[in-house]
Amino acid sequence: MRSDDRRVAPWPKLDPARRSAEVRAYFDRRAAVYDPVADRPYWAFSDRVLLALLRRTLLAGLGEGEDLRILDAGGGTGRWALRLLGELPRATALLADVSPGMLEVARRKAARTGARDRLSLLELDLNAPLPRGLGRFDVVLCFHNVAGLVADPAALMRRLVHATAPGGRVALVLPNLWQAAAKSLRDGRPSELGRLAARSAVRYGDGVPEVLVFTPSVARRCLEGAGCRDVTVHGFPVSVHPEGPGEDLPAFLDDPRLLRRLVPLETELCMPVEAAARGNNLLAIGRRPGK
Repeated sequence: MRSDDRRVAPWPKLDPARRSAEVRAYFDRRAAVYDPVADRPYWAFSDRVLLALLRRTLLAGLGEGEDLRILDAGGGTGRWALRLLGELPRATALLADVSPGMLEVARRKAARTGARDRLSLLELDLNAPLPRGLGRFDVVLCFHNVAGLVADPAALMRRLVHATAPGGRVALVLPNLWQAAAKSLRDGRPSELGRLAARSAVRYGDGVPEVLVFTPSVARRCLEGAGCRDVTVHGFPVSVHPEGPGEDLPAFLDDPRLLRRLVPLETELCMPVEAAARGNNLLAIGRRPGK
């Protein structure tokens, strides 16, 4: 971590090799059950809101994505790389992840969905410099806690922005410090509040890697410090939060018809940047200058 990064967030200094090994082992163990967890009602709702936000921000004006290259850094089983290929039917994507187990799941999903010819896979440690020869990408993603699972999030953002073509767009989904505190209390882990206050980090359970967390202002400063312009940070969802250790939807939202009506309303509430701190997650978007 550079000395000026310390002014962004009080993250601990972590060993990159140890961090990579811990994260790789954890997600290799979780590869077979990762998608079923993400398909649970609350997270399915959250994903629908995120996709609606992306259509209004990151994807706006990209059309069908002709000749666009997407990098999904830490993309796991390919959930979001494949979604974006569906949104941009003339784009291609590179999915990079440290876990061979997650990449194997992504490989099978790409074959099932007919995206195999448009999706490339690369085993990649995000704690290390990106390999030379990858070229530049028009859209760069780093979603769902990935930036909080490296040794140095600010350094990762610099590498991702460097991999972005001039005029290209970068989007990160980041763990929100304030919601990490709320979740720790819901889960009966009040001691995690001390870790959050001292280290801007949280551990969600035994055997789970420590996650470095962000506030909206930290997310914005990190992306700006990495070289991005026009940075915005949104929270999502902001009005519907998970309930209990099982991360369930509130009971009154069991009605699928109500959920369908709620997604566009929730998306409107998520658009004002003033609401970001209420988000269960943060969506930070920036543009690399040029072009």
